[in-house]
Amino acid sequence: MYFSSINTIVCRGLAFLLPIAICTSCQQDETAIDDPAKPDKVVNFIPAKNKKFIYKIAGEDGSDGTVTQNISGNKDSAGITVYNLHSVVQASGQSITMDNKIFNLNGKTYTEIKVPDAWHQYVALLGQMPGITVTKTALTGYPAYMVMQNALKNGSTITTTGSGQEQLIEYTNHGEPGSNRQEITQQGGTAKVETITVPAGSFVCNKFSYATDTKITVNAGSRHETAGGYQKVTVWMAHGIGMVKQESTGTLVSVILLPTGEIKKIVTNTASTTTLQKIE
Repeated sequence: MYFSSINTIVCRGLAFLLPIAICTSCQQDETAIDDPAKPDKVVNFIPAKNKKFIYKIAGEDGSDGTVTQNISGNKDSAGITVYNLHSVVQASGQSITMDNKIFNLNGKTYTEIKVPDAWHQYVALLGQMPGITVTKTALTGYPAYMVMQNALKNGSTITTTGSGQEQLIEYTNHGEPGSNRQEITQQGGTAKVETITVPAGSFVCNKFSYATDTKITVNAGSRHETAGGYQKVTVWMAHGIGMVKQESTGTLVSVILLPTGEIKKIVTNTASTTTLQKIE
């Protein structure tokens, strides 16, 4: 949900999903209460304000990186406090900054799913290729939100708002029409309560598991190609902390338009583990 594999982050700039995904209760109080005897007990997956959460990302292929995450601000929206979850991902000499809205409502933590920066970069690069003119770009299903039930119990759910996200690019290549369509569907899942120990300490978590399907359709004149991918994610979430650990595996078959007008498929297998190292 939060972080894609390190290969995906570096090569495609995908979310944190970050998922890389925090805020007040339906009472509009940022320290939502579930025990009257403990009025300061936080019962959602919002990282504590004024703290930094530092993670290590380790790729199965030996690649690694770091993530620094914090709440950088908040604003009221329709009576709900909406926070900004600020993340800086550093890997392979590159740095990617991501900002996602996050809030709590009716016992659930909502994290914004934004359009990956890689999509905007692809549109720009495509338009710079000789003989190619981008004629249309369209995004459907954004912004979307990953929704986690706050209750630490077996069976708590993780879902996504909306029916899915779609990214469409239409273009001409030396006058010949073409298009690239990517459809993303996230399957929901349920949690299991588990206490997990990482370098930052031991935490009682909801262990959520979910999967994401991607379908890619490319048309170039009379040529038609389809591809796609699948990603399985397990993420451990703690109250007042957010993500403690995430394991991600996946396969993506990308369809690339070459300057010659040919279509090439590239298969990328990814696997990574993201672990909370310390809280400052």
